[in-house]
Amino acid sequence: MRMFGQGLLIKVAALALILTPMLAPVTANADDLNKLRKEVIWTSVSLKGALLTKQVDGLLRLNNLALMAVGDFISANPDVDAAIAHARMRRYQRAGAGLRSILAIGADGYLAHDSYNLPAPNFNLGDRIYVREAVRQGTSDLRINASVKGRQSGLPFIPITRAVFDVSGSVTNVIVGIVSPDSFLPEDNECALCMSAVLTQNMDTLISRPAGWAIQPVLADRIEKAAAGSGLELVPINGARSLVYWHKNSFTGVITITAEWLQSDQ
Repeated sequence: MRMFGQGLLIKVAALALILTPMLAPVTANADDLNKLRKEVIWTSVSLKGALLTKQVDGLLRLNNLALMAVGDFISANPDVDAAIAHARMRRYQRAGAGLRSILAIGADGYLAHDSYNLPAPNFNLGDRIYVREAVRQGTSDLRINASVKGRQSGLPFIPITRAVFDVSGSVTNVIVGIVSPDSFLPEDNECALCMSAVLTQNMDTLISRPAGWAIQPVLADRIEKAAAGSGLELVPINGARSLVYWHKNSFTGVITITAEWLQSDQ
């Protein structure tokens, strides 16, 4: 069963949570039913948002460990044989979540090792913005970059990066994880009125459902100015009143958003 995309199941669970305290039979009028429907939707959006948040956090933490292991291995074995490096990196790549491949880029910008290709292609990737940003960041913290297209495959991917430093503080390598966008947000075919998105800390959209959904400025502004790490609020989206749950990941700053358009009486 998928961790996310079970919209109907979540709504049933939300309804069960709300109905549990109601031990005696009652006769509901129209107002009662409307109130109950509203509570179900609010609980459903909150639960779906929490599930997406947990899924993205788990994916990032697992892949961070994979990239960290590669960086430690390359640092400890700077002159390692290409075949050995490839085999070790491939093992770490398979242990990750949604990782297509892992790249080890040298201080000169050239691809040193690749978990997918052996030998690694003689590519200079030093001009790629995600490599430059990993160096500029000045720490070995995991960085989530905006989606780009592969130069060879033409397929979109999300580069996650960790810089590796020597004892003097100079960058020796940048480790790059190539992550499939669908890994962040599987499809949900059970809710025609639902929207979801995963953003970088700079509000760049990594992936959204439906595809191409642009985050409205009013929502982006609320998230950026919020003191709290999460929120549940009503926001107009494409002219319709919508209930939105958002969360800022404390580990990487990635933002997850789950929303549902509301009917006029909700």
